Amino acid sequence: MVQEKLEQSGVKTDNALKVPAFSAEAEESIIRQIIQLSNAVPVVVCFYSPADQDSISLTEKLDRLANAGDGEWFLAKVDLVAQPGLAQAFGVVEPATVAVILAGEPKPLFQGDQPEPDLASFIGKLVEVAKGQGMLGKLVLGHSMPEQPQLSKAEQDALDAMENGDFSAAVRIYEAELAQSPGNELLAERLAQVRLVERTYQGDVEQELKVDPQDYLAAMRKADFYLAIGDSVSAFNLLLDWFSDSVGDERSIISKHLLELFIVAGKNDPNVITARKQLAARMF
Repeated sequence: MVQEKLEQSGVKTDNALKVPAFSAEAEESIIRQIIQLSNAVPVVVCFYSPADQDSISLTEKLDRLANAGDGEWFLAKVDLVAQPGLAQAFGVVEPATVAVILAGEPKPLFQGDQPEPDLASFIGKLVEVAKGQGMLGKLVLGHSMPEQPQLSKAEQDALDAMENGDFSAAVRIYEAELAQSPGNELLAERLAQVRLVERTYQGDVEQELKVDPQDYLAAMRKADFYLAIGDSVSAFNLLLDWFSDSVGDERSIISKHLLELFIVAGKNDPNVITARKQLAARMF
């Protein structure tokens, strides 16, 4: 289900990518190419069933919005009946479920049909968040999809595990790879990304973000979901506040979690740079 970032820290480019259309029926044969697009633009994934009218309505609305979106995002449509393997890989069982893939990472969004203006507003905000994270790609209509890169055996094994919904296995693979190459920043980044996906992929984003954390563990979970939708500022600020009010082991655990989220966001991200300075200032 998840493809790692493909060129060092990922393809965050302002170059145009040619695609046959701004939406496509997602099948296992092309899902990796679709996922690769998520390194340049958000890929919205809509799961539908031919027997469920709400999901058909939702898919049609998203299709119209994708075609009007000027190549700023891509729509992948997944037929739950025809593509049960993809549905299982995403952990989706209900039609009219929508997720997004950003830089190879799947993030659940919402379930159920929505008014088209609300969808347009939501996706507009999603695109702006992605741009704020440095995702400056653009799709243009053409006749090609990105070429699929060659993966190492470990990368392929990790990808296969994630496609089967076994994120724990993918984590173990990357942990073993990182143990052999402890200074490899790319492996550390991939491991942090997969851990985040493992913690968030089955959660209800809207409900998780409504939680008022009463302890540091709940705060770390909420921060995970903030980062999962690309809101790194809220994720970092939440944990920085809890860090300031904590002592002892709790303080150390929060700091470690925050540093892992920094890795996910990318060391050159301006929000990471700012949050690192704030963390350092609060340590003393």
